[in-house]
Amino acid sequence: MEIFIVKEEYPIRALVDTGSEINIVTEELAIKASLTTRKLNMSLRGIGGHTTSLVELPKFTVIIFASGEETQIHFYIEKGSVHTVLGKPFLADNNIPLENSHKQGEILSYQEPDGRRLCGPPCKP
Repeated sequence: MEIFIVKEEYPIRALVDTGSEINIVTEELAIKASLTTRKLNMSLRGIGGHTTSLVELPKFTVIIFASGEETQIHFYIEKGSVHTVLGKPFLADNNIPLENSHKQGEILSYQEPDGRRLCGPPCKP
């Protein structure tokens, strides 16, 4: 599932990854938005086996376009060519469960403020 979020005037296209243990944002966005970072002595190993160092951002407020709600998200910056990823911490903090549907398989389910439920697959095939 892809959603759009915004930090001030910077729209971000984000991939919801139900297997990711962290939320990742691009270094380019952190620089554009003048976000304060903290250096870490930590690296990330990707599926393909590549490793990269991480920089930590404190939580900051973003608006989720799907619902118009504001939420705080704790991101890490991965250097290099990456996409913004919303992982398990985002899903847990925003009460977005992964459910099973007989017709669609795994779906993410998000309740909007008006009570409607927004549902979709974690990733489009």
